Amino acid sequence: MRTDSIIDFQADRRTIQKSAINSVIIQMVFKLKGLITIPILTHYLAPREMGIYNLIAVTASLLTPIFYVNLADGPVVFFVQEKSKKRIQDMYNTVVLSSFMFFVFFSVIFLTILFRYSGEKYKYLYLALPMIFSTIVYKLASYVFVVFQKTTIILKNTLIRDAFDTGLCILLVVLGYSYRGIVFAAVISSLLAAVYILQFAKRDFPLRLFVDRTILLKFLKISLPLLPVFFFSWVIQSSDSYFLLYHWGENSVGKYSLIYGLCSLILVLTWALNFFWFPFSAKLWIEDREKYRKIFSKLFMVFSAVLMISVLLFELNSKFIMDFLARRPEYRDAYPIMGVIAFAFALQVLITLLTAPLYSNKNTVQIFGSYLIGGLANLTLNLFLIPSHGIWGAAISTALSYGLVTFFMSYFNYRLARFFFLERRLIFPLIIFALFWLFIVIIRSHLAPYQLLISDMTLLLLFSSLVYFKILKREEKEYLASIYEEVKSKLTSKA
Repeated sequence: MRTDSIIDFQADRRTIQKSAINSVIIQMVFKLKGLITIPILTHYLAPREMGIYNLIAVTASLLTPIFYVNLADGPVVFFVQEKSKKRIQDMYNTVVLSSFMFFVFFSVIFLTILFRYSGEKYKYLYLALPMIFSTIVYKLASYVFVVFQKTTIILKNTLIRDAFDTGLCILLVVLGYSYRGIVFAAVISSLLAAVYILQFAKRDFPLRLFVDRTILLKFLKISLPLLPVFFFSWVIQSSDSYFLLYHWGENSVGKYSLIYGLCSLILVLTWALNFFWFPFSAKLWIEDREKYRKIFSKLFMVFSAVLMISVLLFELNSKFIMDFLARRPEYRDAYPIMGVIAFAFALQVLITLLTAPLYSNKNTVQIFGSYLIGGLANLTLNLFLIPSHGIWGAAISTALSYGLVTFFMSYFNYRLARFFFLERRLIFPLIIFALFWLFIVIIRSHLAPYQLLISDMTLLLLFSSLVYFKILKREEKEYLASIYEEVKSKLTSKA
């Protein structure tokens, strides 16, 4: 019988380490599901069908924060800083019921616009609606476990959900249900997982029809200003699919989405951070800011090194990855953009790190400003580059836009939050990274499989040794070693 309360957690090393490890495992499981399904999907689905599914998914990702006005993400800072359990329960029920009320309202508007103005060609976009609904339901069901760092239960739930989703998705695609089968599998698995995880929250968070208008207005004041942040983040990451659709058709979207899906393995780190980083940051920001700064600097250094190695490996192995995983030859000519997309996603991970101090300091306007600049730059670059350069133009536009957001986030952290996190130790690895990348682009297409394997091992050894022996401090090495041992222990126990 569980006696501890969900809402109890400490912003200490043990909490961040446990949550980080659980979150990384969750996302690794999610990405493993993708690696399993990609060869099957690219065998049974033409690039056009893959492109349609991508358009449904990116439409859902755009509209989900709007359909529940971001009520599960914006007010996190209020939850973790509140002491009264009764007040937290009122806050949670206000979030849940208000989210569903907003969902119904925006769904009516969406369906009206879609069926009146989309025409027959794009009617498939109605499938975004059940995806939005299932995403909101699962997010609200798992919300309190994320906020209060009970990530072990989320890990177990994710394992079950993704195993079911993978099996059902493969079955439906093989049976000929195409992109509709993928959507159906995702929706059903999320809804069932939400019902399951709610059983663990009933004692501390009994659901009831309750909305506190004062709480709702307070939450809307922080969640609504963050909506444009989500919108312009979506613009940078996903709007290129619509430009590609207009100028090059669904086939081009399908190829591009496959590269996106493969490179999104890097985003394991972003999604893992979303599980623990913002609640942890908001709590430690008010408890011990200097301690938080030291933790942040270590994480930023380690993450930067891991991301540089990841980008180089994606660039080096891009052709082999596509030849091996993409079963239809018409997908494979998209491999040259893989390194650029991987670099863009690496910047997105750093942006997630950089957002937390500004969010904890309530500098939401500056967060929005950074994404606004990046989003407008992305739209401009898409207009000029995609019509003439296709997926290459989309990839370059995405990378440059994320670069702008990273720059302005860093600037605002220094000037407004007075958060001095950058260290000169990064300069030398960045120079080596740029030189390695250029060399890899030159030799990549000339390597036989055995030479590629030797190159991978050499790259890992050289770059990792450089970072570990020449860049990292002793306490950072000890921290990495402790994380490795705990990951090893947890994976062994899960096995």
